[in-house]
Amino acid sequence: MSHDLQEADFEEIAQRFSHLRQALNRGSPETRKILVDRVRDALDRGEDRLGGTDGGIIANSFALEALVHEGALTQIHRARHRDLGTVHAIKMPRPEHADDPILRKLMLREAEIGMALRHPHIAATQTVLRLADGRPALVMEWIGSPLTGLLQQRPLSLRDVISVMTTVFSGLEAIHAAGFVHCDLSPLNLLSAEDDFSRLKIADFGVALETGCRHDQFDLAFAGRPDFASPEQTAGEPLDGRSDLYAAGRLLSLLLRHCKERDEGLEALAVRLSERDPQDRPQNAKAALHLLGGPAKRLVEV
Repeated sequence: MSHDLQEADFEEIAQRFSHLRQALNRGSPETRKILVDRVRDALDRGEDRLGGTDGGIIANSFALEALVHEGALTQIHRARHRDLGTVHAIKMPRPEHADDPILRKLMLREAEIGMALRHPHIAATQTVLRLADGRPALVMEWIGSPLTGLLQQRPLSLRDVISVMTTVFSGLEAIHAAGFVHCDLSPLNLLSAEDDFSRLKIADFGVALETGCRHDQFDLAFAGRPDFASPEQTAGEPLDGRSDLYAAGRLLSLLLRHCKERDEGLEALAVRLSERDPQDRPQNAKAALHLLGGPAKRLVEV
């Protein structure tokens, strides 16, 4: 009996879709577009209720395709805009932290900083969504793999090293000019779509500060990665752009360890950038970029 009822249900559904198809064929292109969108929306909402989950669709616009990173507090998904077909990265608090007011405040602050920065070597924050449970979700451009993964693929050349550092100093110069300190520069937050180090972009402004601020002003005892954080950042002192230059020096040292060639000029620059006293480092990213020009010029001459 239940089998007969199930077949009857399917027959009714088939008839309804037949009527819908006829209506779509008769309508104007604009009418068809509206009807298709409403049908799609209805199917999505029906799947949500049946499955008891969000169905992998947020704001009725973005389909979550893959979880690409999961931290202690946040997660990042690769998502596709359902109408435009564009790919994005969406960062949101983990569901169990939906009611964390400090995390929510930090993420909204991250969005404000990210949206204030526009530069070819800075990953763009595009907008902020509010999820059904109240969590903020940051929509960012999708770039690809972090430098960490690219370093594992092959040894670097001196040209690669100079290309990465040129990109980093260029992006830092823009960040500092806007009045911010990134505070978390590392290979995990340098992204590239291809094995092209000249197209790297600085990402993740989750612990960025205004110049002259400290992390404890935002209820953060420590923020950043211990291997890259400057001594003044570790000590919880007010920060300026030279703190990011310390991280850039640590990054340069790492790149040189992956390089198949040696360059004394680059090695000396890594040491100077990583001086414990900020006064002994280059004054700013522009000055660091100028110092990088010496090794770059020698490489061109060779």
